[in-house]
Amino acid sequence: MLAFAQCMRSHGVPNFPDPDASSNGKFPSAQQLGVSDSQYQAADNSCQSRLPAGANDSFPASEVQQLLVGMLTFSQCMRSHGVTAWPDPTVNSSGQPLFELSSHGISRAEAHSQRMATVENGCSHLLPSALGGVPIG
Repeated sequence: MLAFAQCMRSHGVPNFPDPDASSNGKFPSAQQLGVSDSQYQAADNSCQSRLPAGANDSFPASEVQQLLVGMLTFSQCMRSHGVTAWPDPTVNSSGQPLFELSSHGISRAEAHSQRMATVENGCSHLLPSALGGVPIG
């Protein structure tokens, strides 16, 4: 992660921070860093090879299919424990595997409810550890 941060700075994003425990593996946006989207994207494209798998929810295409298998098992567990609308995993336009809850009728409030958290906790052992949690889109 440090190599990625240094690369981003050397490619025109001077305020890109070094990694720390409080970042939760998420990167600041172009706006937060005071650069244009195109400048940020150009640096990101140049530095992707320096990222470890799964950083900022970005995985090599070869790993995405393996992640989807584990995520599908998680989906089946969620449905078998009463969350019948829980969707199978998909991959977004950026290649990130996730669960599209809103397109399956699960509201943001419901997704963050205590009931949902309880079921997720009971099924979370089935998720691939590289995900670092339940990726919700």
